[in-house]
Amino acid sequence: MVWDPKRGVDLSKIYDRDYFNNNNPKGGYVNYFEGMKINRKTFSDRLKRISKKVGKGKLLDVGCALGDCLIEAKKLGWINPQGLEISTYAYIQAMARGVSVRNGSIGNISAKGHGFDVITYQDVIEHVINPLNELKEVYKRLNPGGLLYMVTPDIGGFWSIVLGKYWYHFKKGEHLMYFSEDTISAALRKAGYKNIETKNTYHILSVNYILDRLKFYFPVLFGFLKKVVKKTPLDSYSFRAYTGEIEVWAYKPM
Repeated sequence: MVWDPKRGVDLSKIYDRDYFNNNNPKGGYVNYFEGMKINRKTFSDRLKRISKKVGKGKLLDVGCALGDCLIEAKKLGWINPQGLEISTYAYIQAMARGVSVRNGSIGNISAKGHGFDVITYQDVIEHVINPLNELKEVYKRLNPGGLLYMVTPDIGGFWSIVLGKYWYHFKKGEHLMYFSEDTISAALRKAGYKNIETKNTYHILSVNYILDRLKFYFPVLFGFLKKVVKKTPLDSYSFRAYTGEIEVWAYKPM
């Protein structure tokens, strides 16, 4: 459970069943289950790149949702990858899929005797109330030389600047903090990390998913196109899309 005293709400309750299956074009997922295969392509790609740099050590995926990244990690030969998920609904779904998941936040994992070689925060840090404290807590749970890999919206990027207040990643009540490459690097340095790398990154997205999200800007037009494409092979076609996010590589010193 994560409690925000300023708003007087339990943040974990935001991420219930409706978060993973809703009609809001700018929040949660239209249908997380339909997008699982595409999500796993993105996770698989990231895990392969991570393993090339640091090998396949002990992995913790924070904010693992329904466990897709963990499923891909097992396929790729990572040994006993573990997940952490604040949503009780998502935790139950992930457990039912046979992956190792704990329900809670990083503070629920002891910093003693539970060191990880890789900890991932994929589209998670922007949801955290106190991200600097979060980064410090992660640091305690990394083995010396361990990697923190993150993906987060880029407030200083092209799409944020061009779209302004209409930027898709502005999600009231859901995204609590935004970072640029400079500010996330500064926060990581303050938390003790070294050898920090940041760069623009991509998701592997389907045409169906993109049209669904574009409905936020022009509901009638893209709603119509979505119905048309649904009847064609293009519906499930996927490709790399740069949607205004950065990936971050940061290491705990040896």
